Amino acid sequence: MAAAQRKTDANTGGGTISSVPQSTVYANSKLLSVNGSSVTTHGLHSGATTANGSSTVFAGGTAVNRTSDADSCAHTRAGGSSDVNIG
Repeated sequence: MAAAQRKTDANTGGGTISSVPQSTVYANSKLLSVNGSSVTTHGLHSGATTANGSSTVFAGGTAVNRTSDADSCAHTRAGGSSDVNIG
């Protein structure tokens, strides 16, 4: 299992999750990221979104993102929750 990704967590390129298209599920008092969450501009990448989330864990019907999932820009998710893991 991998760490849950939340609003403000970064990818390996330094892009952070800036908005999340679900508003009801939290981890560590931060919105839990799902596929399609907006990622801030980083390097040459603008308009990136989170992608490739869990095939078994969903929030609001959308796959939840985990550490090591690749964003639409191909950078992978880094860091994440220290005590909430997603399968």
